[in-house]
Amino acid sequence: MRSKPGCASFSTNGAGLEDFPLRGFNFSSTATYSIVEELGRGGMGVVYLAEKNCGGVLDYVVFKSFKTLDDEQEARLRNEANIATFLRHENIVKTYGLETCKLSDLPEAFRRTLGGTPSMKPTSDLQLPSFTLRRMVDPRKGPGRRTPGFAPARMPNPKATAIVEASPRVLFMSMDYVDGVDLAMLMRHHFKLHLLLPPAIAMFIVSRIARSLEYAHQWIVHKDVTPGNILISSEGVPKLTDFGIAAPLAEAGEEFAGKVHYMAPEQLARQRIDGRADIFSLGVVAYELLTGINLFKPLAKGSWDDNVKWVKQAQSRPILPPIAVCPDLPERLSQIVMKMLEYDPAKRYQRMLEVCIDLEKRFLFAQGFGPTNNSMAAYLRIFEGDFSDAHQDDLRQLTFLRNKEGKVALQRRISREMFTDEGMELVKQRKKSPIYNVLARQEAGSLNNPKPQFNYPSSPPSVAGGTVVIENPLKQEDSTTGKQAAAPATGNPGQQAT
Repeated sequence: MRSKPGCASFSTNGAGLEDFPLRGFNFSSTATYSIVEELGRGGMGVVYLAEKNCGGVLDYVVFKSFKTLDDEQEARLRNEANIATFLRHENIVKTYGLETCKLSDLPEAFRRTLGGTPSMKPTSDLQLPSFTLRRMVDPRKGPGRRTPGFAPARMPNPKATAIVEASPRVLFMSMDYVDGVDLAMLMRHHFKLHLLLPPAIAMFIVSRIARSLEYAHQWIVHKDVTPGNILISSEGVPKLTDFGIAAPLAEAGEEFAGKVHYMAPEQLARQRIDGRADIFSLGVVAYELLTGINLFKPLAKGSWDDNVKWVKQAQSRPILPPIAVCPDLPERLSQIVMKMLEYDPAKRYQRMLEVCIDLEKRFLFAQGFGPTNNSMAAYLRIFEGDFSDAHQDDLRQLTFLRNKEGKVALQRRISREMFTDEGMELVKQRKKSPIYNVLARQEAGSLNNPKPQFNYPSSPPSVAGGTVVIENPLKQEDSTTGKQAAAPATGNPGQQAT
């Protein structure tokens, strides 16, 4: 048989594909895991970085351990893990499945933590491990070399999953390791430098998570869309994680889980929910990124019932549009976020696809060139380097951040002038919140206030080969490193750095 040019030929020797000899063959695979370090602690358990050795091939994975579960909770977890492993999307952290370990094989100190007493404290920034996360603790230390990173036709039937091990054991949900930072931490470190993310960068993250949820909503509702569950890899790829509490659409609304201050009103009311609940939650994240204000976070610590009551009262009041808080934001972007935040699901966007199209068509790419994974990675590198020693290639990736003066405005500096009077009232109502603390320190003239950076030239950008390139007129680019030297600090301390 002669094959056509460019086509592969297969010799079946008269046998069809239905006679594939290995179909249905089963065998056991052996893989060993070594716990490297702890990544963090939360309400459900502890998250670990683990090294996987499969036949001498090494890789990193993340293990999420769970506190002691009863049979019903474990069955639900297995059901949801089956759904999570089915999801394959660039902007979703891959879940591999559940691994089990005999309880008797674990160290005694670990076994004591599984009962939940004493309660585990959330991991602080200072407790973070090495790799990218530790570098983000103090972005002023500058960039370092990065650690090298490491579709089924139908959804599997969770009920067909056999549970072999019957002795006491600990469950670990195995997920892909993302070398990067979560959005909550990224926001915290911007607050430390008295900054908010540039709107285009922030909304690129939102748009990618919206894309992932548009895909996932074919089967499930996430129900816990928060900054802590949004990771950004060192390659600039936003990824949604923690589908551990997600439920199939057929069962959505039966469980009450997630962080109360990001929940949609119908989720708080324990009504049956659909993908529109995730749209509301993502809208709360978008509002926080643009204004620094978390709309519904309780102002004081309280019980779960107290927090739910507080959030319900907060959601009985109208939301001030983002542009009425920070007038530097575009009206069209404010409108998109407000439609995501409609209290009535019928008035909200009905699908995540609509959110994606509006964000991309009306804002992100309305002027042509806009943010990409590469530009997100470039911004992270510049941020980690304290906005100095920026590589020209990174600056080329960010020319969509040019302001009206033609400058690449990398820093959106928090100041009193950023907010309207109404916006300041919202901030003052949220004492001890990050945005309140920043403005309070500025007003008090704290010596700890970080000085604004002016590492980029004030002259108009030059055009080279049709591409806008930011050049330093005072000190030429280092020909050996390809990095741009910092220009001397100039200007008014209160103005926006460029």
